[in-house]
Amino acid sequence: MEVHHHSHHPKKWKEYITEFLMLFLAVTLGFFAENLREHYVEKEREEKFIQIVHEDLLNDINSLHKIDSLYIIRIAKEDSLINFLSNPDFNKTNDLYYLARVNSVRNFFHHSTNGFQQLKNAGGLRLIEDIDIIKRIQAYENSVDEIDELQKLTEDLLMNYREKMATMFRGDIFKQMYTNPKGVQSDKFSRPTTNPNLMSTNKADINELLIKALYVHNNTINILEKSRKINLEAKELDKLLINQYHLNH
Repeated sequence: MEVHHHSHHPKKWKEYITEFLMLFLAVTLGFFAENLREHYVEKEREEKFIQIVHEDLLNDINSLHKIDSLYIIRIAKEDSLINFLSNPDFNKTNDLYYLARVNSVRNFFHHSTNGFQQLKNAGGLRLIEDIDIIKRIQAYENSVDEIDELQKLTEDLLMNYREKMATMFRGDIFKQMYTNPKGVQSDKFSRPTTNPNLMSTNKADINELLIKALYVHNNTINILEKSRKINLEAKELDKLLINQYHLNH
């Protein structure tokens, strides 16, 4: 039996070029399609991160507004305590007990960190194309670190202040004054109705408490100034994010 082989004509060079171009085009289109898909996914991640940062900033702005109100009241009460200790009147110890006690508590600003932490931990900053936004976010976090340091200093200063209070004031009176645990700052305490005696009226003790109260007072003023600066930074950064990413207010 004879076997007939089909003859294959050699391809023309134009056919090879056409096949090559079609293969090249397919690979190139696939490459661009994959790049577009990755860009879309990363853009979507960026916008989600920014949305959470936007929510953090709104929380911070609200917290800073409350801190501003509380610190205005606090500074006034610290002024009253400092004036009293500068010219003590031991016939009005109910005022001294009240002012000394309310100024021993503290109210701190707590930064909302959900979006900021995700940006750092997930490498989200690299997704942001606008360099100005990256710089603004980093500058804002630096400012938050600065107020954190001031608040830590307040804690140390108040510890020294409270230790001195323990040598001068009666603990049973402070216990009676603590009538509203859920209150804010001075609202927690009631002013004594009598003029309870002090553990010490020594001039050196009064002077030491005065100096410690002055240290706390100066730091309170610094925190208020810093909180107002941060509040302005938060509003400016949030406005930038809203405009850049078309966020809902």
